[in-house]
Amino acid sequence: MSFKEVLTKTPSEDHQLAIKKRTNLDIKMNGGNDYKLISANNTIKREFLKKKIFAYSTGDSLFINCLKYRLQAWYSNVVSDGKYLVFTAGIPMDKDMQTKAMQEEIQLGMSFGVVVGAFSGASLAMERYLYILNKETNNIVLINNEVMNDVLKDFPDLLEQYNSENGKNEISVRIEYLNLLNKKYE
Repeated sequence: MSFKEVLTKTPSEDHQLAIKKRTNLDIKMNGGNDYKLISANNTIKREFLKKKIFAYSTGDSLFINCLKYRLQAWYSNVVSDGKYLVFTAGIPMDKDMQTKAMQEEIQLGMSFGVVVGAFSGASLAMERYLYILNKETNNIVLINNEVMNDVLKDFPDLLEQYNSENGKNEISVRIEYLNLLNKKYE
C-alpha cells in the first residue's frame, strides 16, 4: 500500500489478485501500462485496484502502480530490483519528463508525436520508456544516455563497457546494464 512497504517487503494488506496483461487494443483505446490487477471474486473495486495500491507482488514478480508516479494508469513489471527498481512504462504525464523523452528521441533520429505528426494517440499509447525508481529517494528518473552515464559513473569498467555497445540506446541494452549495476550494489 506504500513505498515503505515495498522497501521492507511487508505488505499491510493481503489481497488475492490476478495480474492480467492488457491487450494492445485496450491500451490504444484507454492508454496506460501493460498490466492491471483483477479481483478474483470482484469484491475489490476497480478504482481501488487502479489508484490505491502502490505495488503488487506475486512472490517472484513486482508490479508497480505507475499512476503513483504520473506514468499513466495501471501497472508495470519491475525487471530489475536492487538500488533501483527498473521498469518500462508509458509516456510520462509530467510535461518536463515528456520533453526529455522527446529530446532523446529527436537526438536518436526518431520521430515523436506532435513534433513531426507521425504518431496518433493510439500509437503513442503503445510507446514504452525506461525508468528507474531510486529506492533511497523514491524518485523516478526517465532513462536517457545522460542518466545512464551518470548512474554508471561509480563503476568505470561498466560505464566503459556500456559506452562501447553498438546498441547502447536500446531499452534492452540499458536494462542489461542497469541489472548489472543493481548487482554491483548487492
